Amino acid sequence: MKLRDRALDASSVGIVIADARLPDMPLIYINPAFEKITGYSPTEVLGYNCRFLQGKKTKQVDVDRLRKAISLGEDCTVTLMNYRKDGTPFWNELTISPIYDERDRLTHFIGVQSDVSARIRAEAALRLEKNKSEGLLLNILPKSIVTKLKQDPSAIAEHFESVTILFADIVGFTPLSTRLTPFELVKLLNQIFSKFDRLVEKYEVEKIKTIGDAYMVAGGLPIPTQNHAEAIANMALEMQEAISEFQKEIGERFQIRIGMNTGSVVAGVIGIKKFIYDLWGDAVNVASRMESSGVPGKIQVSDRTYEILKDKYRFESRGEIEVKGKGKMTTYWLVDRVQ
Repeated sequence: MKLRDRALDASSVGIVIADARLPDMPLIYINPAFEKITGYSPTEVLGYNCRFLQGKKTKQVDVDRLRKAISLGEDCTVTLMNYRKDGTPFWNELTISPIYDERDRLTHFIGVQSDVSARIRAEAALRLEKNKSEGLLLNILPKSIVTKLKQDPSAIAEHFESVTILFADIVGFTPLSTRLTPFELVKLLNQIFSKFDRLVEKYEVEKIKTIGDAYMVAGGLPIPTQNHAEAIANMALEMQEAISEFQKEIGERFQIRIGMNTGSVVAGVIGIKKFIYDLWGDAVNVASRMESSGVPGKIQVSDRTYEILKDKYRFESRGEIEVKGKGKMTTYWLVDRVQ
């Protein structure tokens, strides 16, 4: 008995014993570690139920789990927000175990308590950093690709039969560099591209990348959709409107040249550093040519995109043009939605 008592007194975890035969299950024993953790002395707590440790932020769901285990006479472990005598909170990992007599009657509960506040804070800090890292990764790669990379960090490549790609280039932006400071130039470009990014969210398409003052976006991936051509067309028209607004705001003359094409691509992530979700295929090359062979202030689309959208949007025929690497192609100007 003396060895047992010395062991309980020497324990670094709080130990309490409650009398289950009495109505309110009062405490009949606490060890020195309980005093150290909670600040309560034996004379202040013996004869009372240990609910005095609970407070405003103690979650009721955990208290209910504890009470249910007590009513059933079962073991239970919970982590509770408890409060010391001086009012300071701490996270209490509490394990209760029933004690039965020789006639299998429940007589007492023994509770083992540990102050796990440091562990809880460390876990919270780890979750916060993980969420920050996750947020940064989701700013670089599509959510579905992030999930796949977590499962298998090897190269990811997927074939998409039908997507619509848009390339946009700000015409007249380079001459601005002679009149604006580098900081002012980057600030303006950031404002423009941030507006485009909001359009990406609005139309639920995928921003692929920016290259200098060029912007690339695609619809219909990494999750296939049926209306990708319409989504990209709507975004292209709003991009024109956004540039017009910027011109009025800053009093500078520049325009946007946009090209669109629809077709099959391979999309994925390659390499082991500075990941980027990118697209490959002839459809990408044609979309790029639609932009580079276009006219400032206009949206040039391929005949394939035109065929998909012709009943819902207004177009002007440009006719046949010579496209680098493709020869002659019939293209169209996207003008507006059909009212």
